[in-house]
Amino acid sequence: MNIDVEFEQRSPVRVIDALVARHGLVHVALVLAGLPFRKGRKTGQLQIEDLPDRLRRDIGLEPTPRSRRHWDVRL
Repeated sequence: MNIDVEFEQRSPVRVIDALVARHGLVHVALVLAGLPFRKGRKTGQLQIEDLPDRLRRDIGLEPTPRSRRHWDVRL
């Protein structure tokens, strides 16, 4: 299955106006003010190691190796 995605090119001001109209000025302002303090990676930066095994299989990658657990050790 293939899909063509066309991204609408809108100015940031129009996008923010739409967000304010939908969620309210206070909520948008609080979210924007809190962005510099978010922990972790920026959104949209997914690493290949973060994919679950079923998605890795779908794109032709090997599943992530399982770590050995202490009850898996055999003598």
